[in-house]
Amino acid sequence: MNLRPWAVRCSLLIAAASAIATSQPRSPAVVAEYSGAPFVLTHEAGKVSRSLVISISPGEAGQKENEGLLSIEGTARWRPANSSAPGSPWLTTRVSKVEGSYSSSDTAILLETEGVPVQIQVAQSLVSIRCQSGQTCEFPVTVEFEFQGGAFQGAVEMEWRASVSLQVVDENKVPKNYAVTLTER
Repeated sequence: MNLRPWAVRCSLLIAAASAIATSQPRSPAVVAEYSGAPFVLTHEAGKVSRSLVISISPGEAGQKENEGLLSIEGTARWRPANSSAPGSPWLTTRVSKVEGSYSSSDTAILLETEGVPVQIQVAQSLVSIRCQSGQTCEFPVTVEFEFQGGAFQGAVEMEWRASVSLQVVDENKVPKNYAVTLTER
């Protein structure tokens, strides 16, 4: 009887259990949402930037680390000036690097069909965010929407919203007076 496959399985099982046992607890997520005003992009005015601020009131969490996700979602509708023109433009959505994130995030979508809503979504991981005890801290983020139409004449109608979901590391429950807000400046 060959015991090696069983030994490998047992080693993997022990390693998996160790990883789970040593991971830090996290509080339930606290979510803040923001609905942005609709806007229109054209080939003449092809870029719109929105400045958002993630605010954390740490309450009794003090200087503990926060982790989570910033998500930008929306709907784009392509309205060509000439519906018989061949080709399709692109829409790029970009989220700037937020303190506590590894990099910026972006996504590009092809606007193929006139008037048909196309969903966009960009997510940005947020890690190692810390506030001073009793003080609200703010993390600015810039969201850019860019119409890459080149020679395409027309407009892109945009509706968008943002949400942030944060958890406190090393807490099993949401600390007293802990709050998260998301606003536009």
